[in-house]
Amino acid sequence: MRFIPVAQLEPGMITAKAIYDNSLLVTAANQTLTPKMISAVRRGRLQGLFIYDEYSDYEHLQVIVNDELRYRMVKELKDFNIDQVIYLTNQIVDSILQKKSDLLIDLNALAIYDNSTYQHSIDVTTLATTCGVGLGLSVQNLQYLALSAALHDIGKQAIPKAILNKEDALTDEEMELMRKHPKIGYEMLYNNNNISSYVRSAILSHHENWDGSGYPNQLKGTAIPIFARIIHVADVYDALIKKRSYKEAYSYNDSIEYLMAHCSDMFDIECVKSFIKYLVVYPVGSTVMLSNGKQAHVIKNRNTSVTRPVVMTEDKTVLDLAYDLDYLNVSITGFA
Repeated sequence: MRFIPVAQLEPGMITAKAIYDNSLLVTAANQTLTPKMISAVRRGRLQGLFIYDEYSDYEHLQVIVNDELRYRMVKELKDFNIDQVIYLTNQIVDSILQKKSDLLIDLNALAIYDNSTYQHSIDVTTLATTCGVGLGLSVQNLQYLALSAALHDIGKQAIPKAILNKEDALTDEEMELMRKHPKIGYEMLYNNNNISSYVRSAILSHHENWDGSGYPNQLKGTAIPIFARIIHVADVYDALIKKRSYKEAYSYNDSIEYLMAHCSDMFDIECVKSFIKYLVVYPVGSTVMLSNGKQAHVIKNRNTSVTRPVVMTEDKTVLDLAYDLDYLNVSITGFA
């Protein structure tokens, strides 16, 4: 399959995955795009679509949160149904732990969803929980972490939509109001007996920076709760890789460079190190150049060899760059 930006969609292309926008189904998988469908997608907030191609039947894209679970979560977050959010975040934790032996985050698995607050919260939940697995957190703490991540932006329900959806830069007054959302979220959940103090503290502190320059309380270093430190990394990464009205989506390399460059001021370096070890280097569906001069298509990744994926050449030859003894001297030189 190929990831096609919305501006490059053409009638006749076939969808490789179901298309949702703001939790509404636009069209199912294996549907031929019509001008009407393309117009609907372009009016939404999607960055692009996965389109069926000659490699689609051979590809293995790991999906941690399936569409049914994802859109149940969107509904419950919108409705502020905390009991159901707790139940669903525990399901996400279970799904991640089931994949623990070969757990990976593929940038292309996140790119097809709209960038609404609720979809962002689900992606941050997946990213943060995966990072927590790498840090060796217990199942109970992974559940607390996942719930904290799912609810980290819940305070934005109290922020005017005109500010949340503003395409231009926020004014100083608007930014001041926006920066109140962690405290608002903390207060919204304060009297809920089903919400641990660990979860509330993480929500309150997810914009605190390692050097004390964050908000709302200018906490520094390990004074920042560990769940908040993890969520901060996942939150920023997901914002980087998603297209916004004021910026293009960052590439894999640029997003990782950003995280690493800000370990001394924004992030806990141990959280960043745990986070990036699960990130796919060459996303499924990407075209790469091999050291033998041939182009190939990435069809599978494994966390034991993220720089040596399984690829398929243009003549449909499958090369397992990690284990195929005939191709141990073949390497990826970059994206084609």
